[in-house]
Amino acid sequence: SHSQCLEDAPGRWPPGEPSSPELYSEAQRLALEELVAGGRAAFRAFLRREKVPGFLSEPEIQAILQAAAPPAGAEDGAAEPSLSASLDCSSLTYFPEQSDVEPPVLELGWPAFSSGSYRGLTRVEALFQPSFGETIYSCKEAVRRQIRSAREVIAVVMDTFTDIDIFKDLQEACSKRKVSVYILLDRASFPHFLKMCRNLGLMRVRTISGNTYCTRSGVKIVGKVQEKFILVDGIRVTTGSYSFTWTDGKLSSSNILILSGPAVAHFDLEFRILFARSKPINPKLSSSCKKSGMFNQLVRRTKASSDLMKENFLRMDFFYLRAFVGNMRRKQSFLYASREAKCESNIIMQASPPLTERNVSAVMRPRWSIER
Repeated sequence: SHSQCLEDAPGRWPPGEPSSPELYSEAQRLALEELVAGGRAAFRAFLRREKVPGFLSEPEIQAILQAAAPPAGAEDGAAEPSLSASLDCSSLTYFPEQSDVEPPVLELGWPAFSSGSYRGLTRVEALFQPSFGETIYSCKEAVRRQIRSAREVIAVVMDTFTDIDIFKDLQEACSKRKVSVYILLDRASFPHFLKMCRNLGLMRVRTISGNTYCTRSGVKIVGKVQEKFILVDGIRVTTGSYSFTWTDGKLSSSNILILSGPAVAHFDLEFRILFARSKPINPKLSSSCKKSGMFNQLVRRTKASSDLMKENFLRMDFFYLRAFVGNMRRKQSFLYASREAKCESNIIMQASPPLTERNVSAVMRPRWSIER
């Protein structure tokens, strides 16, 4: 065969996996500790003293300092001790492998695709914006077409969602076509989405965040969500650099890919993983968001859905218990009937043994005596 996979071609890919020093750097971790504890001056002093190349740009430094949250119960104004003052530079943070908290349930339903199920033909459509074809705003129009084509469920993962046109399309899908909608938003941008909301209908909105870095002093640095995709009916995915904002829809240069086929299964799994990691709406929102009445509506819907789920679970437990009791009764009746049949067969066998010189004495023993 003249065709050859890229993985099999010599010299195409670097051999092996990256070495551990490339994946993790203890010097960078200590430098980050200094940045959180002492600020920019301590961070740069550590880089010079340890001869560590600079690995953070100024926007990244600013974002880390803004995202750093002090530990719970820390006193205001208390100075964080410098990391260099401690002789032990190891991290004492404990990361459990499994959580004892039950993951949230997709109570609005989810397409039942088993592993390896057929999801349609493999197709890839690339769109760029601004475009010079039939429409200038090709990314936004493609997203709206995908929403209008949904018939069962729409799952959205987005960093920022403030586009009122796309939100109205989701509302129409919920109210008119009874399509279930799940939305996972970055926790930092959720208040902006809340100001846009008026009626959620069959929508379930939760917040997610990036990875959390815990320092020795207890300060947590929470990363942001950069994933952007929308999953429609479990068979199509739209993903790319386009965010659901007016500026991305009209001003910014962006691109999206519309995928169908086996590749959609990876996004299906990713959304369910993100949904399991997601958190309910944070009650500590700004007063302006609370005054809009949207927060109370979300809380009422969450409580109502929780009560409904508990009721459904209790009903299912009752049905399972009734079926279990019925199965036990049938099994008991079957065992009783089998025991009686076995006893009757033993009686028949014991009642008519062949009489020979060897067993004639045994027949006369009490345990063989049978009344006829």
